[in-house]
Amino acid sequence: MTDQILRVALIEGPAYNPLYHIFDKFERHMGIHVSVSFLGAHPDLNRHVGELFDSGECDYDLISTHTKYAPSQASHLLDLDDYFSAEQLSDFSPALVELARVQGKLKSIPRNFDARLLFYRKDQLQQLGLDVPQTWQELYEAAVAAKGQGWTGFAYPGMESGLFGTFFELLVSAGGELFDERLQPGFDSEAGREALRYLKRMYEQQLTPQNLPSMHYDEVSQCFRDGECMMVTDWPGYYQLLLDPSSAAAGRFGLALTPADASGQRSVYCGSHSFAVTASTQKPEQAISLLKFLTSYEAQSIDALNGHVPVRGSVMDAQKKSAPAGSLEALRWSLLDETMATSVIIPPKFPEYPETENLLWKALQDGITGKLSVEDALKGAAADIGCIVSRYV
Repeated sequence: MTDQILRVALIEGPAYNPLYHIFDKFERHMGIHVSVSFLGAHPDLNRHVGELFDSGECDYDLISTHTKYAPSQASHLLDLDDYFSAEQLSDFSPALVELARVQGKLKSIPRNFDARLLFYRKDQLQQLGLDVPQTWQELYEAAVAAKGQGWTGFAYPGMESGLFGTFFELLVSAGGELFDERLQPGFDSEAGREALRYLKRMYEQQLTPQNLPSMHYDEVSQCFRDGECMMVTDWPGYYQLLLDPSSAAAGRFGLALTPADASGQRSVYCGSHSFAVTASTQKPEQAISLLKFLTSYEAQSIDALNGHVPVRGSVMDAQKKSAPAGSLEALRWSLLDETMATSVIIPPKFPEYPETENLLWKALQDGITGKLSVEDALKGAAADIGCIVSRYV
């Protein structure tokens, strides 16, 4: 066994784990062992590395991060511009490379691009005599009709960043804004109240799973795969799991754009998971070699085969060319292309962002479950977040 070891902290989940099987190949080729010393859901991963960064005792060489969280970690991440030439970055989406920069410095390398689509049970909508919902109101009406048959109509994440993201989509589709031009809270508005009332109504009327407040991304996707709900807006990384014969939805589901507001405004919460090297690593060259391996054509192809949207143009082109004309896979790429071209919304990048997201989702959950009124939930979150971002006024 090699005495060269790289310690890594990675995001865990059925959408992410398949890639990590290539560590054995990296060890054989490079003579460097990869020790996965932490593997957890993204919120747990963020908390874990955050505590280590704050204590000054981080001994990881590489971590999973996200373009919306990296600004809060930037001082603890290695600047990558000196390690990646323009030619090496040329195959990556320029927009996503720019998204991975913090104050102009490249702090991570994108792994994927996340953009949700609407997944629905074709057989159930047909039995209800309904078309695929094009708007959030039509989705609500379809969920009501599903309840009449004893079915659960729609599932969405009821906690953490997934809940935040669903609210964000509804908010912006209704003409609202998360932050104003001065980076002050803008969600305590009529559009914000309309968005939160929508989510609350779905929960109160039992159109969603009743354990919704404890459901994160993985649980929502599992709910649809198990046949326990008729519709979800799901991430690309779960797509291959839906095709598995063990999935109750296999052969029975269809894809569509995420619903729009009544005005036709469609907003889709997007972002990019990425990998970063820590500034504290004692093995920067070896850690960089692992980073390049994890974002290589081969690695991107593994993620793409499991449903992820690749950020390398060459991998994206290969995936599209391999999709037979008229197939569900071809439709998926077409819908993702349209989403990425017309509907992307991304939270602003600033160091305190994770703290503001954490405050907001907790307030949203309180509003959905009735612990607070819709008005008080948004007003309280706006006041608390306003204190955090007051320095930007």
